[in-house]
Amino acid sequence: MLKQRMPSSRNRFTGADLDFLTSVLAPDEQRMHLEKLWNDADALREILDLKEVFRGLLDSPAAIQVSPRFYFYVLVRHAFLDADLCDAELADYVAGVMAKRISPSPDDPLQNIARGYTHASDFIAILSHAKGRMRFHLQMAAGNQFLILTGLYPSFLKHRCQQYGAPELEFYEEFAQSSFREAAHNRMAPGQSSRRVLGTLSEAMPTVRRSLNRLAEEFVFLG
Repeated sequence: MLKQRMPSSRNRFTGADLDFLTSVLAPDEQRMHLEKLWNDADALREILDLKEVFRGLLDSPAAIQVSPRFYFYVLVRHAFLDADLCDAELADYVAGVMAKRISPSPDDPLQNIARGYTHASDFIAILSHAKGRMRFHLQMAAGNQFLILTGLYPSFLKHRCQQYGAPELEFYEEFAQSSFREAAHNRMAPGQSSRRVLGTLSEAMPTVRRSLNRLAEEFVFLG
């Protein structure tokens, strides 16, 4: 149920993603040059930062072929750049979390929004007994769950607040923020890079949440 791998997008793009990028940016005779850049992490980041790629993802029929990880990375990256969140690793992490929620196991309460844990108390109860690596993964899972709920489903939280007296959206934002902060400081976090990303996400959580709210309103149909 719990994965040790940190959510990511850019290291799991597909050949179909390259095909789409080629169709947007390069004629057939220039594909070879784009393929060389595709395998250069810094060059690829700069390419995906181009507005032409973002507009192509929204407007081109060819975009239907791209992978969820590519789709969400480009959307999140550009939403974050508009909010002066320039850390590509932050966009990579958030896009990876979003992509994993496309088809979660219905029996996984840490991933499934419809049937999963949607109250902070759910996580508090299980965290109170968790230790070691399990505690780290639960802290990260709690942050991820409320990152998605506050970022993509704020109306759900607001409706629950109005109808049932549940906490307001800001409470869950702060809970996600504290969960990421605790995960970043957990000695079981897998490496300095993961600690940095989780720490950055904790610090930027209010801006991240508002950016995802705009993304959900303007570009992503959630049903």
